[in-house]
Amino acid sequence: MTTDTAPLETRVPPGESPAECPYCERPLESEDLLALHKGLDHWEDLSDPERETFREVYADETESLRTFRLKILGILVVVYFGFLFVYSYYTTNPFSAALLAFAVPERVRALR
Repeated sequence: MTTDTAPLETRVPPGESPAECPYCERPLESEDLLALHKGLDHWEDLSDPERETFREVYADETESLRTFRLKILGILVVVYFGFLFVYSYYTTNPFSAALLAFAVPERVRALR
């Protein structure tokens, strides 16, 4: 719910007719964005069919965001394991770092 009453600065390209909110006259890019805007900012003023449209568009948007997040998670997993496999390929012994940690104190004592 927005509380500021200052008009939003928007620029509409010539020849375009955006969807415009009937309550605050805000231009929006599509009818779906208009339905989301009206549901989020003007819920009390909506009729029952407009509220149902908002619920449908909101559910679709939620599903789209969920799909996007799952795809990004999949990409991150692939990149992580890709780096892991490249690292293991280029190191001759994957446990060499752990062995080195135990061997260093003995070498330091031998130098004294």
